[in-house]
Amino acid sequence: MKYKNVTFDLYRYQLLPVTQEVQPDLYRKILNTEQLKEQKNNLFHEILSNLPDLKNGSNILHQMVVLNKGDWFVFKLGVQKSVEIENENFDKERINNWPHITVIINNRPDNQYIAISKNSKAFSSTSVVVNIISDSLKAHLNNMQLTMQVEVLFDKEEFWNIVHTNRGKITSVRFELISPNMANISKCLKVDLKQINIDTNSHKTCLEFNSADDAALEIIDNNEVIDGLVEYASEGGGDIIFKVNGLKRSVHTQKTNRTIELDELIVENLNIESLETLMGFLKL
Repeated sequence: MKYKNVTFDLYRYQLLPVTQEVQPDLYRKILNTEQLKEQKNNLFHEILSNLPDLKNGSNILHQMVVLNKGDWFVFKLGVQKSVEIENENFDKERINNWPHITVIINNRPDNQYIAISKNSKAFSSTSVVVNIISDSLKAHLNNMQLTMQVEVLFDKEEFWNIVHTNRGKITSVRFELISPNMANISKCLKVDLKQINIDTNSHKTCLEFNSADDAALEIIDNNEVIDGLVEYASEGGGDIIFKVNGLKRSVHTQKTNRTIELDELIVENLNIESLETLMGFLKL
């Protein structure tokens, strides 16, 4: 039997306290905001280990946890579909089908990756699955005084491709940035989003550059501030939105999702060894 490759879209999630004035929780010995930040991944692991029912409107979903070990959590998520077939009497009949996707989560504080396999027969896009997960876990995270922000990873070169392709026509660039809790991806920032979060409890900060009327922005290469914003956003820290003269719709860098491909046989038999190999791909 010949196996095919399975494509995964890559996302990063960040966990933040709902408020800067965390209520003490003696059961988990969380007494302040800093302790909640230290324990956030352990609390998220608690939620995943008792995975709530994932819901998508009126659609019937079926979920199955296939691995929960250490920092790794893997589950399959299927949706009920109806398929028309012809039986042995050449009559048409409809049967239930359960196309599915695979979700891989790495809960290490310096990683916090989500990889979601593509299967248009199950879900129109992996972003739909992200919304299902986020919406279904929201109340459980809130009970632990946390929120989860999820953003796609994209190639930072796409930003510069858009800039160079539309030179002289870009009138606005908007950075929508998640307040960081991961030092390894936020160290590139020249804007202190972490302090802004502490001072204002802002979970998403928007920084927008606009040209004068009848003029265009002049975005030059090797600008440290811009480079830092692009680097952070591309690593799952946010979205970048362009307005370009002559285009009715805004242009998003997130349309160029970073992906990886894994052999279907590996996906169906995931273990810690194969997942650590996956982590090697993610760090390329």
